[in-house]
Amino acid sequence: MSKDVEASIIAVIASAGEIEPGEITRNTELAELEIDSLVLTEIVMDIEDEHDIEIDLNTAEAWESLKTVGDIVDMVKQLIAAKT
Repeated sequence: MSKDVEASIIAVIASAGEIEPGEITRNTELAELEIDSLVLTEIVMDIEDEHDIEIDLNTAEAWESLKTVGDIVDMVKQLIAAKT
């Protein structure tokens, strides 16, 4: 499951940022991908829908705490685990 979560998040980020999924890893910084706060908001909403979770962050908090793709993956995994 954990690789599936990571792959689905990378796919969402790639789609939103119009980037090839193969160019994105856990260590990729969102700033490197030129993802701005508006796109980050869309990514968060898409991830919430796909994984049936609620990410309780406003855009400013998300921008401060989510620096890499791995940060997003880890947060989503924690939310999924807490839900079960």
